[in-house]
Amino acid sequence: LDSRSLGTNMLRSKTEDEFRQRCSEVTIQSEQQGHFGAFVQLIEKANPKFRETFNTLDTDEERVYFCTMLNKIDHMIVKPVFKPKNLEAAKSKRAEGNEAYQKKRYKQAMLLYTMSAMRAPSSGDDTLAYSIANRSACLYYMGDINHCLADIDFALAQGYPSQLQYKLFERRAKCYVHLKQFDKAKTAWSKAKQNLDINKAKLDEKKLSQAAKSLKDLMSSIEQKKGIKDEVIIIEEEHVPVEPKLTKGCNKKMTDLSKLVKVEHNEAVGRHVVAEKGIKAGDTLAVEEPFAAVLYPDKLGSNCDNCFAKLRAAVPCPNCAGVGFCSVACRDEACSSFHKYECQVQDLILGLGSSALARLSYRMVASQSLKFFNNIKHHLNVDEKRSEIEALALHYSIPGVPKSKYLSYLRLFNLVGLDSKRWQEDLFNRALMSVCLLKILKHTQYFPNKSDQDTFTSDEVFIGSLMMRHMNVLQFNAHEIYEFFRGDRARIKPFKNNLIGVGVYPQASYFNHSCNPVTTRFNIGKKLILKSLTPLQPGQEVSENYGQVFYFKSKAERQKDLCGRYWFNCECKACKEDWPLLKENTKVSWKGEQNESALDDLKTIFDCGSDFMEHGQGKDAVESLTEYINEVYTLVDAPLETVIRAEDKLRTCFNNMGTVLFQDTALKINPQEKR
Repeated sequence: LDSRSLGTNMLRSKTEDEFRQRCSEVTIQSEQQGHFGAFVQLIEKANPKFRETFNTLDTDEERVYFCTMLNKIDHMIVKPVFKPKNLEAAKSKRAEGNEAYQKKRYKQAMLLYTMSAMRAPSSGDDTLAYSIANRSACLYYMGDINHCLADIDFALAQGYPSQLQYKLFERRAKCYVHLKQFDKAKTAWSKAKQNLDINKAKLDEKKLSQAAKSLKDLMSSIEQKKGIKDEVIIIEEEHVPVEPKLTKGCNKKMTDLSKLVKVEHNEAVGRHVVAEKGIKAGDTLAVEEPFAAVLYPDKLGSNCDNCFAKLRAAVPCPNCAGVGFCSVACRDEACSSFHKYECQVQDLILGLGSSALARLSYRMVASQSLKFFNNIKHHLNVDEKRSEIEALALHYSIPGVPKSKYLSYLRLFNLVGLDSKRWQEDLFNRALMSVCLLKILKHTQYFPNKSDQDTFTSDEVFIGSLMMRHMNVLQFNAHEIYEFFRGDRARIKPFKNNLIGVGVYPQASYFNHSCNPVTTRFNIGKKLILKSLTPLQPGQEVSENYGQVFYFKSKAERQKDLCGRYWFNCECKACKEDWPLLKENTKVSWKGEQNESALDDLKTIFDCGSDFMEHGQGKDAVESLTEYINEVYTLVDAPLETVIRAEDKLRTCFNNMGTVLFQDTALKINPQEKR
């Protein structure tokens, strides 16, 4: 953490630890150029005696209300700040796309058509429909049949000109021929023929003749159930990860956790997860969708803002050019939920310098209605010991909102926020950021009853206090979301975890930290999967890791980081016994009698797992590595270098089961494409 890159204009305590303050600040404002720090300074100067009153306040609601009453709070004027549609830019990019397409540079043309689609207005002009239709042609020649079909549907829905629709129906029929779905190909062909017949008068003789011949040849391919003449299309196979099922089924009370675990509480470590039954390496212990999640700003153009999938053929928002979606379904879901309260103010939120966690606290509110929060208002009393909330009598009368959504929010609300350990300046910074976000939310007409921009109703103050609570909870409970980036399709290495965003997972948040974690997590889209790395006996704690592992960093470094960022002194076994770094873990700690030959025999299984991994055989590698780990722990105790390396390789294999991207994806071309 570099203090020069943080919002250091925020209020500072003279007595609190400097590193801890910097760590807390970056969870509020993350951008050096953000305006929030300067706004804090403005408010402080305009209210010289505010501390006298603020320091006496007890609740988030009181603190937020107090901040709404401060002098110069009205100096933050909310206006739409976003990337608007631009018809001229859209037409220009489409023209560039047409040039590239004529030269058969399909990849380049596809990207230009996408840029055109993002900037094109959704109504009043046909540029969007043309750009999407043209993009479908690029995708066809690139072998991306599924996205091609989706673009055809999208272009038709956007009003692609009637007299040209036969082209799209013909392309749809060709797609189905490649997919060997000949009945669907016939249906699409019939629509193409019908459309061509209706619009004969609008086409010149040459085009009409070419279209008729093309359809005749296509029908021949359909009837003979063979490939399309004079076309070499290599169909791109999509890598679709398989979501693992919870081992032994789901826990009755915590349905996103396995039956193998349960949540307990004690005063020393708070809520934590323990093994209810014996656990083996490789067991799936949690599969959870986030209550809400946000992309990092630099990923808004490369990933779907709703499901976080990598964008291949982006579907634009109808009203802004700032985000993309992977499909019309994702667009509609987002626009009927959080995006309508972000669309026109996204760049304002970013310009404020809002951290990813501040943006997430806003989205947690924007993703649900005011009625949702009012329905459970009387249950929103912070209880950081409570985990079993299923028995609460909930009023869940909103169509389409299941009881599980309410339970998820209540779990989230009661996660640890460490309010009692916060210094007054930190509370003030958070309350003021909440008021800034509240003013923005209010401008988007989230609240049904209109009020003056700087007069706040009880409903508005209540929502502001929830955003403050969210920021406190997220500081210690948010999970980063990753893609697994591979350099080679034949081998798992080289690889790296590519950070794309951050989400909040109420049930996965019950797992406490250990510097020697027994689990690892990966993502499929924005879904979190937690797998066991080691065997555990009933009653043993099931831990994960907050970023610090004993074999890469010394105890002093780990403790400083954990204390500054998460406000606790770690007392895991690796810390208590001060385990050495990786290569120093050569001494074997035997569980029973020394048995070197058994250990050597097991090493051959480990070597097999390593070899499978080296050659990209992930499934076989997992089988060998889990067998080795489960067996080796019957002989020895941690730490031991070979076992640590086995667990690390297993972690990599699990990452490979999530969202995987390949380095050559961006370079993939078809034989027909000219360079």
